[in-house]
Amino acid sequence: MNSSKLRPFTLASSLALSLSIAAVAAGCGSSSSSAAPSSGDAGVDGASAGGEGGSTAPVAGLKPNEWVWAPVAGAYCRDGSDTGFAVSLASPPSDKLMIYFEAGGACMDQFFCSAIATPVTFGASEFTSWKAHSGSAPSMPDTGLFNRGDAANPVAGWNMVYIPYCTGDIFSGANPNGMVPNVGPQKFVGYTDVHLDLERIVPTFPGTTKVLLSGSSAGAYGAVANYVQTTRAFGGSTSVYLLGDSGPPLEAPYVANCAQTQLAGLWGKDGALADCGSDCSNPNSYFTDFTKHLTKTYPTMPFGLVSSTQDQIMGLFFGYGNPGNCVDSALPTSTLPGATYQAGLQDAEMKLAGAPNWGAFLYAGTQHTSVETTATLDANSTNVTASLLEPDGGAPPDAGTIKLTDWIATLVNEGKVSNVGP
Repeated sequence: MNSSKLRPFTLASSLALSLSIAAVAAGCGSSSSSAAPSSGDAGVDGASAGGEGGSTAPVAGLKPNEWVWAPVAGAYCRDGSDTGFAVSLASPPSDKLMIYFEAGGACMDQFFCSAIATPVTFGASEFTSWKAHSGSAPSMPDTGLFNRGDAANPVAGWNMVYIPYCTGDIFSGANPNGMVPNVGPQKFVGYTDVHLDLERIVPTFPGTTKVLLSGSSAGAYGAVANYVQTTRAFGGSTSVYLLGDSGPPLEAPYVANCAQTQLAGLWGKDGALADCGSDCSNPNSYFTDFTKHLTKTYPTMPFGLVSSTQDQIMGLFFGYGNPGNCVDSALPTSTLPGATYQAGLQDAEMKLAGAPNWGAFLYAGTQHTSVETTATLDANSTNVTASLLEPDGGAPPDAGTIKLTDWIATLVNEGKVSNVGP
């Protein structure tokens, strides 16, 4: 895959439409390789980002509304190359911060590691290419939640951090010696990397009163996986809210039991799972149990999910191992039918019904992700409106609609969430 291109969903979208070897081969390239650590990233934007100041130094050289690369000592992609994060300072100054985890799939066997929608390297040179797309439409980093010119964007005036995805472990891993059959050694250190990122992020934004952890797809799970250590890093005086896009907490039978066990073993239980403790002792329900743990442990903090009802890409992800046969293959094992995926979402809502600080914005369709790559969050009304539900789950006769931007604004401004959707 050409890492100079905008990355989030081009390959993933093609997989949803055509699960063929040709589609995989067209975009895989070096994703399954284990390259030597990169030595060419340190010079690009390194000085302006405070790269010589040590792993805990604030990011220097920040300019309002400009993206700056911050290298992080000891942070690696799954191929062993150096990585870091990008920072954009708000203007006028803000005491609020959004930390966003990039989308991109999951490396769990030959097929998924090869078809992953992000390359295995994201350092300063890749950041320069990413940044160069600014101003072209549609593009990152100027769309969706990053669109500072969108008056409806609830976080348009916030400071922003963009954590790129190159570890393949939904930002949850702490296993530097991972091994995937027919792929090779992988550094599954997403959780470890975020710990190092936070050592630079926190001193860069002193006086922060509110943090929004957000992300799409793999990044949505990354926001969940790193919630505890983010809260810990910012201390008790900073509120940490969560908004996950296209990363629902499903459990069996919508997720194969063998898949959850396999992923925990592959990516390492000493990462995010360690923060969940005994609440995540059941290997068959990690996704759901981790979310329950957060809502219980932080009862005053809001946790929100955005998803289409029949997301094709997540149907492929959750089809892994179903109906219980986790195998290493060059082709996916199965894909959850749309109706089954929707049933899984509704099951998740039921499992979390006792948590008033968790809510989901569900809209009809098969779209994958909603908040990262839309030029304006309300650009397509079919993607961002949904019927309001009564508390008993039934739609009232005069059901209205609610915009995604309004729903997000309620979450970030009032700390409240609701269940909206079919």
